[in-house]
Amino acid sequence: MASSALSILSGIGAAAAGLAGDKVPKSGAIPGLDIASIIPALLGSKAGSGSGALSKVAAVASLASKAGLLDSSKLGNIADLAGKLLSSKTETAAAQKAATAKDGIAGLAAAIIGGTGTGASLASIATMASKLGKTAEDDKGLKGMASELGKTLAGKFGVSLGASATTVKALDKVLEKDTKTDLFKSVLSGLIK
Repeated sequence: MASSALSILSGIGAAAAGLAGDKVPKSGAIPGLDIASIIPALLGSKAGSGSGALSKVAAVASLASKAGLLDSSKLGNIADLAGKLLSSKTETAAAQKAATAKDGIAGLAAAIIGGTGTGASLASIATMASKLGKTAEDDKGLKGMASELGKTLAGKFGVSLGASATTVKALDKVLEKDTKTDLFKSVLSGLIK
């Protein structure tokens, strides 16, 4: 589950970028969202500070995520951290089949669940989200879509985030303040039990 948790979290980041109108290149680097900083922050640790094992894992994962190597076996530690945060009860094969069969929020959620965490997969999720985001009338509509995406991931696919709303708010310290990060946090908020 750990590596699929990392794929799901990365997919959520790609979806947030797409909803905000940003493209995710086939390298898989999500502009403005460093998953390797986000995971330790959600776990209550300051990413990149200190010399502890967690900060070293975050530094390695940060470089790897920027290079689009989220599915690399060298990321086992950061994947394990992601697995402590995020859980899912849906099988990937069923989700991949659903991703090709549906459009809208449900199709985007299925694509995230069925995603592999590779650069091409993240780019595809961002493109799908971008098309969906263009149907929103304003930022409020986009935020509503992001929230609905979180609720769909939780309700239909059993994804849950082992963090609180206060923890998600703490991401303000490691993320830039922009539409994309607001959308990312809205999706995460929809996953909280």
